[in-house]
Amino acid sequence: MTSSAHEMMTSSTGLSEGMLTASTLSFSDIREVTGHEQLCIGFLHLLDNIVLNLPDRMVTKLVDSILKPEALVVFTHHHCSAMRTASTQLLFTFLSHLPESQREAFLQRKCFHLLANQLYQHQASEEIVDCCLVFLFGKTFVSKQYNLLYLSSATPGHLEKLCIVPLMSLTVQCLGEPRLACRTLSTLLDTYKHILPMRQLLLSNGLVEMLCNLLMKLERFTNRADADDYTPVIDTVETFLRKIVTCSLTEPGFLSMNTMLDTITLFSYADRKVINGSQLIKNALCAIFEYAVTYMQNQCMRSSDKTDTRNYLLSMAYCSSVSRNLTAHHTQTADLEHEDVTPRDSDIRDTDDDQVEVMNVEQEEVVTRLRITLRIAVDFVIFREASDPVSPTEVRFASLLVVFLLKSVAATLERWQGMPSMWHGSLWTAREYLRDELSRLLVGLLCPSHPLDLQHVVVSALISEPLCRELLSGIVNNTLFQTVTVASLWMLANEHGGTDEHSRCENAKILLYVLAQTDASLILSESTVDANQTLREWDSLLAQRKAEWLQGKVLSEKRILQNFRSLTEEIMGHAMEVTQAVVASQNLQRKEFFEVTKRMRREKAERDRVWNQLIISLTHERAVWLDELRYPRCWALDETACAERIRLRRSCLGIPDRFMMKEYKCKLEPEKLPPPLAFITGCEETSGFDSMDLLHTLHTNERISFHCKCMNVTVFAETAGELLLGENHIHFVIEDFSSATNIQGYAGTRLNSQHVCTSVDDLVEIHKRRYQLKDNALELFLLDGRTFLFAFNTQKDRKAVHEELARHNLPNLVDTNHLDRVQKQWLDGAINNFEYLTQLNKMAGRSFNDLMQYPVFPFILSQYDGENLDLQDVKVFRDLEKPIAVQDRSKEQHYVARYQYLKEEYDRNRGSQRPLSMVPEPYHYGSHYSNSGIVLHFLVRLPPFTMMHLKFQDNNFDIADRTFHCLQTTWQLSSSQSTTDFKELIPEFFFLPDMLVNEQGFELGVRQNGERVHHVALPPWCRNDPRLFVLIHRQALESDYVTRNLHQWIDLVFGFKQKGKSAISAVNVFHPATYFGVNVEAIQDATQKLALQTMIKTYGQTPQQLFKNPHPQKSVRATFGERVVPVFSANL
Repeated sequence: MTSSAHEMMTSSTGLSEGMLTASTLSFSDIREVTGHEQLCIGFLHLLDNIVLNLPDRMVTKLVDSILKPEALVVFTHHHCSAMRTASTQLLFTFLSHLPESQREAFLQRKCFHLLANQLYQHQASEEIVDCCLVFLFGKTFVSKQYNLLYLSSATPGHLEKLCIVPLMSLTVQCLGEPRLACRTLSTLLDTYKHILPMRQLLLSNGLVEMLCNLLMKLERFTNRADADDYTPVIDTVETFLRKIVTCSLTEPGFLSMNTMLDTITLFSYADRKVINGSQLIKNALCAIFEYAVTYMQNQCMRSSDKTDTRNYLLSMAYCSSVSRNLTAHHTQTADLEHEDVTPRDSDIRDTDDDQVEVMNVEQEEVVTRLRITLRIAVDFVIFREASDPVSPTEVRFASLLVVFLLKSVAATLERWQGMPSMWHGSLWTAREYLRDELSRLLVGLLCPSHPLDLQHVVVSALISEPLCRELLSGIVNNTLFQTVTVASLWMLANEHGGTDEHSRCENAKILLYVLAQTDASLILSESTVDANQTLREWDSLLAQRKAEWLQGKVLSEKRILQNFRSLTEEIMGHAMEVTQAVVASQNLQRKEFFEVTKRMRREKAERDRVWNQLIISLTHERAVWLDELRYPRCWALDETACAERIRLRRSCLGIPDRFMMKEYKCKLEPEKLPPPLAFITGCEETSGFDSMDLLHTLHTNERISFHCKCMNVTVFAETAGELLLGENHIHFVIEDFSSATNIQGYAGTRLNSQHVCTSVDDLVEIHKRRYQLKDNALELFLLDGRTFLFAFNTQKDRKAVHEELARHNLPNLVDTNHLDRVQKQWLDGAINNFEYLTQLNKMAGRSFNDLMQYPVFPFILSQYDGENLDLQDVKVFRDLEKPIAVQDRSKEQHYVARYQYLKEEYDRNRGSQRPLSMVPEPYHYGSHYSNSGIVLHFLVRLPPFTMMHLKFQDNNFDIADRTFHCLQTTWQLSSSQSTTDFKELIPEFFFLPDMLVNEQGFELGVRQNGERVHHVALPPWCRNDPRLFVLIHRQALESDYVTRNLHQWIDLVFGFKQKGKSAISAVNVFHPATYFGVNVEAIQDATQKLALQTMIKTYGQTPQQLFKNPHPQKSVRATFGERVVPVFSANL
């Protein structure tokens, strides 16, 4: 039987693999019942009352159309005890009113076994046990005393009697309440005793396995403070086992004894599978052996005079009293004459009060059964695991077995006066076999591998036997017995120790002397060396015999486990069918519920959308219902990302007022009030509109042709989710709605929508992108100016999405990935410098959605002081041939020296055993000219980048002296004064004057010189006018000098000087973690791997290399001196 099949069957009968390892009870039911559970319980009780009062024909219709009994079986697997009870009660009520055909269908699906499996997963309660008993017998026997006459006369029906199966599984799970466990087990025991048709049903459905499992679980309670509470349960189990033995031995035929033999095999199997064995299982086995012999003996002597001393001396009661005396005083050598051999009433009374069952077998069959029982008992004693601790019960049973065999063999040596009983006749018939088993038992127990207490008990039992000499002479002709016994006794006789050991040595010497008298050839001259050699040989032989014995036991165990195979497979099949049927029914109900819910939410979303548009049209700043107190007073950059995204819109900042200057804090007051007319839509927050829009678009029954996991990358967050490609729309659904971070605008407008829904017809451009130096991203450009950057798990996913989009008919798609064409347009003057740089940034993978790959523009001017700016003077421009960090030629040697040092260090470690991954390749600059920190540094005054800056700086603004406050200072730090700060510019410097003005009034701090950081300090030549600065700056970008030399800066950033030998010569090599091709996965060390990942996320990323050769220079038609170039002055 497969392991899964075995687990399924055993869980339904109360026996699981936990039988082999004592499992732990689940006390998860000790909890409060939730309101939802109370509602369900009340509904189940109401349904139960309805079914009770309905006519049977109505119940049939109810079962056919609404609720099937199999579904209730599934519902019983619930963590709440009251729910399980209510479901079980309703199930039994249904079954009581079902017609015969539906009852048979219920039985054919083995639903009672499935119910047992469900209930076995949880701790049992008195209520659910009562449920089963009432269905089985018509009344409960657990909570009150009951009449055995009623139980004896109970006749459960064909359906009702199978309820015994879940009742057995509940018995194992009652151990949390020992009184309930004892009463339930006693009810099962009385059922087994008094209702004969139920016996075979109990046995065939795992009664013995249930008892074994029960003892295994009881093992963990033996060392607890309340261990005495479980003593009645253990006693009841042993009583149950005695009754099983009695019934097994009552009927004639060998097959009737199989129940007892299978019980012994199963208990032995459980004991072997537990580390160090199970003491309760061992005790149960000892009790089974003892009671089997006792029962056969009592039945064979029932016609004899039990008060006869001769009969009493052969009884197990007398042997038991002798063994108890030997166990407690094994050093005593008292003769039989000192023993009280008068039979007592307590000794001759039957051990069970139901001995009315008579064993109707012949003497020959008694002999056969006795031989089988004694053989198994002797094997159990001598083949025990030497590593297992020996309990007092095992010692007592071993001594009992020795005394019983000694008395039985001795009885065959004496002449019996008068008519012998059947028992005496059986012993005489089996005399040779008894001698062999006695010899095997004595040799096995005297082996040094057994504890000394067992060995000395054997010696004491032999000495105490009056016919010891005759017994030994009868079995001394066995050569094996001679050599091993003499060697063992020789070792015992030569022990050294205290008083107890001296007494034991004397007993061994006496026994050796007796052996010598029985056979003069046994001379007591064995040496210790000879004895050790003999015992080692015996140990080897004993191990071989034990292996053969174990092999036979394994075959028997497999046979027993195979008995349940067909039933288990059948139950598993039905369990799958029932589960699938119930799940299908539940899915159908859920689908209907979801459809109704989706329709309602879709309708509500549509209503809210219409109302929201109406509210916006009636409450904006030029509308008739403008509420100035609630209207947002702050501005933020719109989410559209075009080349000149100069669109601002009203917005709520959502930041604490501590970040605002005192005179500007009033701008946050509208955020503390609900939006205008919020009572119409029934909500004061507008963040829900986003999810409602998503529901509206997803639930329009559009077929989804492709989906995959990805990440939506924006400047505000990196949101995990799933990209869905439909027939007409593209959806991005986030995984965690609670993590959605929307920066709200006015009246529900969003500056950052993490949910994406757009028509495929709106796609204008599709570009492959890199994300964190992995070539696995895709950027989509839409008609309305929005862009979305999606990073996929693998290139394969990115490729699949790109191919899927290509299958659509995209009417507005423009192919802009033609570098040569764009370059020619610039050279021909069709596009200006700004447009050309914008296109190069786009083709190099720079994106407004990724702060680490934000578009990069060059510093153009070098003069940010003075009253005048003459664009005809080349001195006012930076050197575009050189990187920004080496505009001051004196700094160039510093970076060259750093590169040489790192190169020598790198070359030195190539020949060492130190991993090269720990030593980076040489570089000039340890950071980058563009990264997220630089972008947020420049845009700190422009929401929503202000909120991103606060997050970047641990919910604070940066130190005032480091904040972007002066263009002159920024130029000086980047070009000459700092060796760690070499920023290039961002596109906003050429079209967005709002970034230079603290229009919102943020509290940016006070510098060390006492100057408050507010607006950016601009050059004097722009008259401190941000708009004028942007216009002049843009004109400087389009000047002849920049046009003639821009190709050199392109070579540094996008061209052949980006990396390689040309980059080294141009002093243009950055940290290796900023270049594409870094293999993070190749690093084995977790710390180094995390460090590299952090570098990639913070250092910046070099654009994709667009040109392998020098970029051509653009010619200017007019000479530099002939063209009219304006001169800007602060005095104009």
